[in-house]
Amino acid sequence: MSSPYSILQSHKLRITDCRLEIIQEFLDKNIALSHSDLEEKLKQQFDRVTIYRTLKTFLEKDLIHKVLDDSGATKYALCAHGDTAHDHD
Repeated sequence: MSSPYSILQSHKLRITDCRLEIIQEFLDKNIALSHSDLEEKLKQQFDRVTIYRTLKTFLEKDLIHKVLDDSGATKYALCAHGDTAHDHD
């Protein structure tokens, strides 16, 4: 299993505490997580806007993808290729 640090490096993303913590949550849980799930876990360390912006960056870099649950709520999951960067044609 890749470390949060190596995942960020492979996607050419700056290493920040928030990014490391969010990736670690995805790795630890191994399930899709909502913004609210992450906010609840990390609210003592990071505000909701920082978490939102981090998720947005991860989406743009194809590190995570959106998943709709049975109720239609948006959750996020690590991409299967989460430890290697790739290009889309």
